[in-house]
Amino acid sequence: MKKLLVRLLLVLVGVAGLTIPAKAQALVVVKIPFQFVAAGQTFPAGEYKISRLNDWDSRILLLSSMENHVGVVLFATDAEGTPHDKAKLAFATVGDQHFLSRIETANYAYTLSVPSTEALLAATPKKGAASSSSGSN
Repeated sequence: MKKLLVRLLLVLVGVAGLTIPAKAQALVVVKIPFQFVAAGQTFPAGEYKISRLNDWDSRILLLSSMENHVGVVLFATDAEGTPHDKAKLAFATVGDQHFLSRIETANYAYTLSVPSTEALLAATPKKGAASSSSGSN
């Protein structure tokens, strides 16, 4: 009976350890004054927090809105461990769309994958171009 109680206690402690989320420390809190795209999703202008999702892979980041708490996981293609004086973000701009492409923090510089300019221009509808569709039931 005593062994059963000890096993049950160990299982409960293990489950509790898995369900308690680790608090992600913010790497950057920044106000972005324009609509932008990150990880294929469009975000409105506003204040955002960027944090590492876990401690064992520095390339996995979490971008979350401070206003509406919507977020997305970002996978950096590269994470350089170089110190920077000031945190900053870089955007690739095609037409009127801004794509988050680089995040620099106090300790790391993260490079994010963005679609190529050619692919973005090809996907952008031309102004004045007529579109039509047809179908039958």
